[in-house]
Amino acid sequence: MPERKVYEMIDSEAPVLAFDVSKGCSHCQGFVSFGEPLGRPIKVAHTKSGMAPAEEISRLLEERSGRKPKAVLESTGVYSKPVIRWAESLGLDVYLISPLESAKVRKSRVRPTKTDALDCGVIAEVAYTRSLRRATPKSSLYSQLYSLSRRRAAIADRLVASKNQYRKSLDCVWPLLDEACDPFSGYAMWAVGKYRHPERLAKAKAESLAKAMGGAKIRLGSISKQAVASKLIAYAKGALSGCSPNDGEVDALMSAMSDVERDMEALGGATEELIALAKELPHFAQILSIDGIGEPLAALLCAEIGEPSRFSCRNGLVAYAGLDPTILQSGRNDGLHYSITRKGNAFLRRCLYLAVENMGMHKASNAITEFYSKKKSSGLCHKAAATAACRKLLVCIWGMLRSGTFFDR
Repeated sequence: MPERKVYEMIDSEAPVLAFDVSKGCSHCQGFVSFGEPLGRPIKVAHTKSGMAPAEEISRLLEERSGRKPKAVLESTGVYSKPVIRWAESLGLDVYLISPLESAKVRKSRVRPTKTDALDCGVIAEVAYTRSLRRATPKSSLYSQLYSLSRRRAAIADRLVASKNQYRKSLDCVWPLLDEACDPFSGYAMWAVGKYRHPERLAKAKAESLAKAMGGAKIRLGSISKQAVASKLIAYAKGALSGCSPNDGEVDALMSAMSDVERDMEALGGATEELIALAKELPHFAQILSIDGIGEPLAALLCAEIGEPSRFSCRNGLVAYAGLDPTILQSGRNDGLHYSITRKGNAFLRRCLYLAVENMGMHKASNAITEFYSKKKSSGLCHKAAATAACRKLLVCIWGMLRSGTFFDR
């Protein structure tokens, strides 16, 4: 895996075009060199005509210094993308800074003041005094994977909300169904959708219900149709519903169930699409070889890690995941045993934690579970030991991606 220089220092004599980005517009100010601004900050809109004044500042900076300016801006997600694309169209090198870095510089001043115009000066100061991450365009495949991963996460969040609403309605119309069976199983949702109310299901015969389930091709696993039918009818006969079969609560339940089915189908489709796309990557099979990681989780890890070559060392990947330790050294206190920073990709941390949990659930025997057991026996709680194992797992993934090898149990 080739290494790429990600963080760079900007020469103090280099021209800088600083942007304080917000939704739909930015404040922009040019700097000929460190401490030498070119005029006052101006406000530009994120439109082709609105960015014309910024382009003029870029031209003046190049005339004054004989060098193309560096575009520097805070990494603010979707709001900063139009500015990045505009700067790249002009052939400018783009550097991104964390909002935490600019906030740290602002607060270090004797009289901290925050305005959009003054923030351009703060961003320029960060640009000249700190190592910055140079923005490199993502390959089309990694960009698609990342977008699909986030779309899948949004669908999953929506599914949680729709399931909660469904259970709320279910507790009124079909109370205690979750004690009789899994309310989100195929046969339970089929029975609720077909009969709508437990009083109607109570009148059905077990043979007819089993035959209807067979015709609907409901997946039952190892349980027989007769056993499932008898269990559902027994529940319905003893259920005390909170509404009548013709109540509006029943219609609300049907609507909520429709939302759940829609979101479950959308989540399944997004997962299949994500896996198919991730299989085109060479390191998908490497990550898949790790115990406790199936195809969906391997695809999510590929999407969240992104192009491995953008990390120059394993510590960079660990910090990107927010698994690096908080260090607060003072006097005799070494400051090396605090919690993780969590200033990183929370989606990646979640995937790693799920992988470690899966390893424990399936009683896998490998370096990760051994490391977890060692940390647990040293006195750490489950969550702390699992978090340490997450870092161990990510370091293992880094080594595999660098060497092109598969997981060695």
